[in-house]
Amino acid sequence: MNRGPATWKYWRNDQGDITEQIDPDGNSTHYSYDRQGRLLEIRHPDGSRHQLGWNNLGQLLEEQLPDGGQRKYRYDALGRQITRQDESGAITQYQWDAANRLAQITLPGGATRAFTYNAYGKVTAERDELGRVTRFEYADNLHLVSRRINPDGSQLRYRYDNSRLLLSEIENERGEHYHLDYYPNGLIQQETGFDGRRTAYEYDLNGQLLKKTEFGDDGSELVTEYQRDTAGRLLVKTLADGEKIHYSYDALGRLVNVDDGHWPLAYEYDLQDRLTTENQGWGTLRYEYDNLGQLSHCRLPDGSKLDYRHQPGGRLSSIDLNGSRLTTHQFNCGREQQRQQGLLLSQYQYDEQGRLQAHTVSQQKRNLFQRRYAYDANGNLAGIDDSRKGNRSYHYDPLDRLINVRGTTPESFAHDPAGNLLGQGDQPTANLANVKGNRLLMQGDRHYDYDAHGNLIRERRGAGQKLVTEYRYDCQHRLIRVSLPGGSIASYQYDAFGRRIAKTVDGQTTEFLWQGERLIAESGDNRYRSYIYEPGSFRPLAMLDGEGPLKATPFYYQLDHLGTPQELTDYSGEIMWSAKYRAYGNLATLDVAEIDNPLRFQGQYFDAETGLHYNRHRYYNPGTGRFLTPDPIKLAGGLNSYQYVPNPTGWVDPLGLSSKLANCPKVKSIDPNEVRFSQTTVSYNKIDNNGNSYNYDDLVSSMRAKGWQGDPIDVVRMPDGQLTSMDNTRVRAAREAGIKVEARERGYNDLVTDSEQQRFAVKGKKPDSWGEAIELRVGKQSPKRFGKETPYGSHEPPKLSGKE
Repeated sequence: MNRGPATWKYWRNDQGDITEQIDPDGNSTHYSYDRQGRLLEIRHPDGSRHQLGWNNLGQLLEEQLPDGGQRKYRYDALGRQITRQDESGAITQYQWDAANRLAQITLPGGATRAFTYNAYGKVTAERDELGRVTRFEYADNLHLVSRRINPDGSQLRYRYDNSRLLLSEIENERGEHYHLDYYPNGLIQQETGFDGRRTAYEYDLNGQLLKKTEFGDDGSELVTEYQRDTAGRLLVKTLADGEKIHYSYDALGRLVNVDDGHWPLAYEYDLQDRLTTENQGWGTLRYEYDNLGQLSHCRLPDGSKLDYRHQPGGRLSSIDLNGSRLTTHQFNCGREQQRQQGLLLSQYQYDEQGRLQAHTVSQQKRNLFQRRYAYDANGNLAGIDDSRKGNRSYHYDPLDRLINVRGTTPESFAHDPAGNLLGQGDQPTANLANVKGNRLLMQGDRHYDYDAHGNLIRERRGAGQKLVTEYRYDCQHRLIRVSLPGGSIASYQYDAFGRRIAKTVDGQTTEFLWQGERLIAESGDNRYRSYIYEPGSFRPLAMLDGEGPLKATPFYYQLDHLGTPQELTDYSGEIMWSAKYRAYGNLATLDVAEIDNPLRFQGQYFDAETGLHYNRHRYYNPGTGRFLTPDPIKLAGGLNSYQYVPNPTGWVDPLGLSSKLANCPKVKSIDPNEVRFSQTTVSYNKIDNNGNSYNYDDLVSSMRAKGWQGDPIDVVRMPDGQLTSMDNTRVRAAREAGIKVEARERGYNDLVTDSEQQRFAVKGKKPDSWGEAIELRVGKQSPKRFGKETPYGSHEPPKLSGKE
């Protein structure tokens, strides 16, 4: 296969299966199969192997992973999976009823989760690990969830239209309503939020977004328009204030320039379409890759060079900074066991479910400090035993919301039924927050005002509410100016992708550079810093203080179970920064401040001028535990558009868009040829969360250029032991690009969240588990024989629809 000057070569056996692939750099990957066409082995360019063992019924029994780990699977006489053993030896057990329905899951450690069904096989009750029961009711004759009754008695209601059975209304726990209206083809025409905000959409004949209109509650309108070329690629985005953003592509369809008239962005690529140069404003990043397509060298904007080395199988083994060792890493069973940072050695221990259990830091065999973590049966953090900062215990309500912290920094919290944080500390009932449509209106002596689009514009506090902080936004709801009670002014600027590139406080400007979604460097006020992260994550690894290879001095982050910085240490192991936090991210005490550290929860940057945390797409207020503006991705981010996370001791939100469990399944690299598809077709033309248009070829080019970008996909281990994905487009593109996919492996019986239920619903029917989500998706495909012949998905790539 040729693409410009680059050539990918493929060899196939008589069955059409790929047996060898050679990329444009000459790296070869080999595949072998048994007589039934089942994949037996993948031999990667670095010599590592992924081997699979099957029984005569076609069920996967074991895997030998490229990094040496092993997984095992067992089935009963009816072919149902009954045990799964992971790389660490932890076993999950599954029990089934006489109707082949999952009755109980026993997790590593012994905790159980059980399910009850109606005559139609729909879950009517779910008992969690602590014995709490969530109940479900269904609309008559539709088998669609109409009501969810939570363990505390609060309720969610769902209503559907009569013709297409599409979700038309959600009633939240406060009795507020969210409405959805559709075009005849099923695309959303209009949505009205719990707070009354209304947004309308217009599309072309290919289903591509042409116009988005946001209606303010004062009658104002914000209109964003999109202009594309004949391939569906976005050429011009016209904002509501008349500003235009222009996008340019090369002959191969790769994005090469983005110009908003203020901060130009430019990109260059290698033969495999991987990003080699990224120019933004005054800074440039340069990249090189190894034979597995992993980042091997990175030149930072200040000229500093990072070299990444990996073990066979792809695990990180070390990072060098300007020719000297920065860190070394040792992994076992897919988990980091040991890390050397200067003279400090960190050792990590995990429990049966892969959660961090202990972090011990030593210096030349002398223990300096240790943190131990305990969890309750439902997976919530129960306590931290910290040899430096003291002990804390955590307590939760029936919905797993944090209500009490005891120990060195005691706190208490109150919530309303919809998950709004009403009060912190020992506030009397009269001082609890007043909330409407999930907007915080008043809390204690603080009063909050909003603009016509739900953005916080004013906070009034103190005697007579005379202390006033005012916030101003642009037409994309980005914070651009803050006026503080003392007279100080802070202003903020952003690039075409909405990343903050500068802030000015009382005349002093700091500029920021980015590596994808992560802050990579800042410069201002005679200070220059770079930030290094654990690969593929938002967990900071090191801060480089000083500009240039001769001045950049490393300081090392020591993180907690969430990935929040607890200390910064220098090469010798001296603690240079240390803090104690409150549960929602405020600093309780700053113990050591020899240097400054602005990083907080994953993806957050502390602004000292306002006390807010910049969280990529929004600003977070740790004092209220809320965002200042509603979620730009609406229901995709959850039902409460201002909420940070459901529980700050176990969840994070690195992008300010959608929260996720900090201990969610470990992300790993998987060969896309191992993953089956759940669809027969995918759309050639796409729209991202920001309304920007792109197409399938753009995605392939981007993957070749930059490797895997964005969130990992979810792949589901089906009853036959193989993997199937809900994200068909990116798996297909990864195959074509010749890269691995970054994925979280889900069990067939693992439960989906509320927002995932909404995303995966088919004609209003909502799945309860990841396996059911796959089966619903497969079952709705055309032709119908697809679902009958391949009920767990197919290795045959889906066709592209909408490509001219």
